[in-house]
Amino acid sequence: MTDFPPTLPPLTLATNPDTTRAYAALTQDWNPIHLEAEAAAKAGFDRPIAHGTMALNLAVQAVAQGSDNALRIADLTIRFTAPTWVGQTLTAQANRLEGAEYAISVTTDDGRVVMQGQATLAARDTEGSRGTE
Repeated sequence: MTDFPPTLPPLTLATNPDTTRAYAALTQDWNPIHLEAEAAAKAGFDRPIAHGTMALNLAVQAVAQGSDNALRIADLTIRFTAPTWVGQTLTAQANRLEGAEYAISVTTDDGRVVMQGQATLAARDTEGSRGTE
């Protein structure tokens, strides 16, 4: 039987222009609102914003790392709630609701929630590639 802890340790990521460029290269998402102040301003932002999926991937990594790769996300419902300014630090958290259900969130260093949702966790198999239900 899988042990589902009440919380998973928070995981942080400091965003900056270098990490944003590296993430753009990794994902091939070169939208200039993430990289150029002028493009961000034209889109209505005060400054460049980090990729939303950077917050999502941080939450996925928090589950894996916080469970020593014993757990994975089997089902996920999220909502992006605010932009992350390039230069902010993100923190992903997961708190157990009941059973394998967890409330997940990603916040910025100024306390804004930029992503929130619910995840159903499952055990990984011994190969670590796919989990069992």
